[in-house]
Amino acid sequence: MDALAQVRSDVRGMVPASSLTGILGLTDVLGRIGQAGMALTHRIESVTGVRAGELQVLVAVEDGAEHPRAIAAVTGQLPEAAEVTVKALVARGLLNRHAHPADTSGEPALVHVTPIGTAALEQAEAVQIRIVDALARTLGVEQTQDLNRTLKVVADVLEHGNAITDFDAVARPTHLRTIEA
Repeated sequence: MDALAQVRSDVRGMVPASSLTGILGLTDVLGRIGQAGMALTHRIESVTGVRAGELQVLVAVEDGAEHPRAIAAVTGQLPEAAEVTVKALVARGLLNRHAHPADTSGEPALVHVTPIGTAALEQAEAVQIRIVDALARTLGVEQTQDLNRTLKVVADVLEHGNAITDFDAVARPTHLRTIEA
């Protein structure tokens, strides 16, 4: 059974009324995970002095996106927002502009990560590594791998719309007592 099928089976096993507490508990845990993710983001921002959206742009540029439109496509930002972020990062010295080699005008429309930008990315990565290392030491290798697989499935379901959004289309359990007004 793949991870997605296992999660579906687990969730179906919690339905309905007698395990409503379990469903609400799962929702609470997901909320706590979200809060922990926000705390991690704030920690990275405080250490690096770079906001999460700016780090996304730096990573996109480091991975080869050189133009604000390409950066926007990678990060999911609007092109205008990517341009504003790029300008801010250039002003702070984390990115620098350069011209495309084939551009005869020599207009610096493309960007690259500067050594200061690379240092910020390395700091962010170091914080993430320390946190993941602490988690792995606490849980152990096998539980950390299980947690990683499970969280990936949950994230995919929640991010990519695989979660149930049309509740009227969901088959109602037949063993439940129907309360009619």
